[in-house]
Amino acid sequence: MKWKLSLLIALVVGGIGGSAIKELPGFVIIAYDKTSVEMRLWVAVFFILLAFVLLFFTIKIGRSIFASAGRVKSWSSDRSAKRARRKTTQGMLAFTEGRWKASEDAMIGAAKNSDTKLINYLIAAQAAQHQNAEVRRDAYLRQAHLAEPDAKTAIRLTQAQLQLQHNQYEQALASLNELKAINPNHPYVLKLLGELYERLQDWTRMIELIPALKKQQVYQGEALQDYEKRGIAGLLSKQAELGQIEQLTDAWQNLPAQYRKTRCNILIYAELLIEFDQMDEAEALIRPLLKKQADSQVISLYGKVVSSDPAKQLTFLEAWQKGKNQTPVETFLTLGKIAYHAKLWGKARFFLERALQIDPNAEAYLYMAKTLQQLDDQDHANDCFRLGLEYAAIPNSEANLLALPDGSDDMVNSDVLPKFQKLESKG
Repeated sequence: MKWKLSLLIALVVGGIGGSAIKELPGFVIIAYDKTSVEMRLWVAVFFILLAFVLLFFTIKIGRSIFASAGRVKSWSSDRSAKRARRKTTQGMLAFTEGRWKASEDAMIGAAKNSDTKLINYLIAAQAAQHQNAEVRRDAYLRQAHLAEPDAKTAIRLTQAQLQLQHNQYEQALASLNELKAINPNHPYVLKLLGELYERLQDWTRMIELIPALKKQQVYQGEALQDYEKRGIAGLLSKQAELGQIEQLTDAWQNLPAQYRKTRCNILIYAELLIEFDQMDEAEALIRPLLKKQADSQVISLYGKVVSSDPAKQLTFLEAWQKGKNQTPVETFLTLGKIAYHAKLWGKARFFLERALQIDPNAEAYLYMAKTLQQLDDQDHANDCFRLGLEYAAIPNSEANLLALPDGSDDMVNSDVLPKFQKLESKG
């Protein structure tokens, strides 16, 4: 509508102005080389105005053409971007469903026109990893770096994680060390390093990493304790496998003091000392734990100790047991074993009877049988050997049924234990 009004005004102005210009006197001569053109002044003015009008419309048409091309290009780009987003979504869904090849193809197909190229290449790399295609995986990671150079940490982390999953430990170690040099306190880098050291059984470095893991709160509470326990147990067990008590002792002494005060670490070391027949050293380590926070694990381990003075060991444990309102079920078995090693057969029989009444098991029957042999009761000793073998051979729930003598409702009230009681009365 505006251009029609403008055209009408131009025609009116042109008509009025044209009459006035036509009456202008004078001529215009245009000469070029040997050629000249002569025309009236109003004719020259008319051609000049016509030239301006033609130039104006030429520019306007040109701008319209370029604007149309831009709109077509923008429309095409929008359509490609929508198609890329759709393919990216399809690739994510395929990845979630475990369709690795479909996910990889969709992600790479969308990467060229996607505004999330980094995500496309990282997901494609993980999909290739699941297909054991290491070459394609690494190629996609390089493309991700080219697409987003500033995302080096995220790309390297993904690479290290994939290498770790694929048991490429040397490559993973190189990637993680590079990341640690850039950001020494990155929590996920520290966590992956801890996992890698454990797989490599590099127990020393695994333990050295504990303060950083604690500071960055990578592991907390029981998770941190479990990590520490695995590292300490791995280090000490590795030294024990070498068969030299000196190496085991040195490894323990070289640990930081706070680790040597931890209950679970003390129990690990004490059990290894028992395997090396270092009974007095083990007893000295376990005894303070009994005084502080005794439980079934501590009491059972104390029962494995055959010290140079089992009578003293028994006196300590009896005094400890009398001061407790509730006694763990393992206590009577431990007392019976220590009394047996102290050659106090009557006490051994008494404590083992109590243990069998509370929790009949193969070990208790074995010690009872050996105790009865010392008391010259071979018949009942043989019964205990038989019951102990049955408990050792099959699960406890089935042993409870098979080991019951005919016509009895409870193993504790079987033909065996009443005769133990008769023996005790004779003693």
